[in-house]
Amino acid sequence: MGTDFLQLFDKRTAEVIIKGDERDLVSVVDLHGRREKTIWQSYWHSAEERFIDFEPTTPNVDRLKTKLDQGTGLNDIKEELLRELCTMRGFLYLDYWGCWVEAFPVEGPPGAVSWETFLAPIRPPRPKEPEPWEVSGSYLLTSENVEAILQSLKRHKDELQIMTQAEIDRVAVWHRFCAKDPGYCVLYQIDF
Repeated sequence: MGTDFLQLFDKRTAEVIIKGDERDLVSVVDLHGRREKTIWQSYWHSAEERFIDFEPTTPNVDRLKTKLDQGTGLNDIKEELLRELCTMRGFLYLDYWGCWVEAFPVEGPPGAVSWETFLAPIRPPRPKEPEPWEVSGSYLLTSENVEAILQSLKRHKDELQIMTQAEIDRVAVWHRFCAKDPGYCVLYQIDF
């Protein structure tokens, strides 16, 4: 489709995952596993060079131990959990008028946190600035950033090509929700 998109992001759970130890991760997976399918369904068996499914009754504490024993790093597991548990499954494509180039100054959304900065505690330090191809283009937006997107869409309501009013209303609902509960934010992804 070739356009940027938004997702609702559970920042509170993400921070627990980033700062957590193995017991914390098991607790988070146990909590979410009651509402959804099991998170850790298989593991990479390094000697056999293949994925192996866990038995359905395998407790999450054993699943995590197996994944770690088979060589998956704790921080890799954390990144997987961020994708699985903290980002909304679907996403909302942005019309051109709500995209970065129209809604924000050239340097980007002021005050937004880049995905790389958010993940810095679980990634090895970089000796230099990342190359452009190493940047995800994903940002945790502030309330003001989402307001700027909504205002730009409103200013160009007669020129919209992708978004419907219902989708714009959904962004407004997310904006209000995140303002009431700072444990959530809107995640912006640039489509490269």
